[in-house]
Formats: sequence, structure tokens, C-alpha cells
Amino acid sequence: MTENNDQGATPPPAPSGFEAAPPPAPSYGATSGPSYASAPPPAAGAGKVTNTMAIVTLIAGIGGLTFLPFIGSIVAVITGPMADRQIAQTGEDGAQLSKIGKILGWVGLGLWVLGILGFVLIFIVAAANA
Repeated sequence: MTENNDQGATPPPAPSGFEAAPPPAPSYGATSGPSYASAPPPAAGAGKVTNTMAIVTLIAGIGGLTFLPFIGSIVAVITGPMADRQIAQTGEDGAQLSKIGKILGWVGLGLWVLGILGFVLIFIVAAANA
């Protein structure tokens, strides 16, 4: 046996588990069925952690438009910048969640302001006609 000890030769790449399986050898006897290769295991620790404050901001923003009017919007507007600061410091995921939550919070507050102005306007018009 001869070994190839060339200094300039690069070793072949390590198998990644995604190469095609070699074709099965022909068998001339009875077989129990087709043989399938198993899938490679999932990579551990592939994703980042999502910032908790960003999730709170998104939930509060949605809540401000649905089941927690005004209070949820206030919470979203307050916790949004807090989440942005934490994300900038830690490098966690969740910047988009925080942004969406802040937008929903401001939309909810804007709707509240428009509702209050409309309500006051109705009373002013009613008082002027009386």
C-alpha cells in the first residue's frame, strides 16, 4: 500500500449528510423491501433568542386594538423603546416584533383620540342646536 503524503494536496471535504445516498447494490435473492437512508438530525442551537419585551410589546399592541383598549396601547408605546434598547444591548431577535407592537400602540392611541374628538364634537353640535 502506498500513501499519498503530498503537502499541497487538500483533504476531501467532510460529509455533510446531505449528499445523495449511493445506489443500492443489486440483490438476486429475496428482499425485505426498499432501504431508505435516515434524515440528518436537526442542528442544535441554530436560532437566536427572541427578546421577551418585544413579545410583550406586540401582544400589548394587539390587545390595545382588541380586548384591552387604551391600556394595551399605552403599554405597547412604553415597552417598545425599552425592547429596542434591550435588543441593541444583547443582540437578541425581536426588533420587528417591537416595531409592529409600537405601531399598533400608536394606531390604538390615535383611534382613541379621534373617538374622543368625535364624541366632543357631537356634544358641541347638539348644544348649538338646542
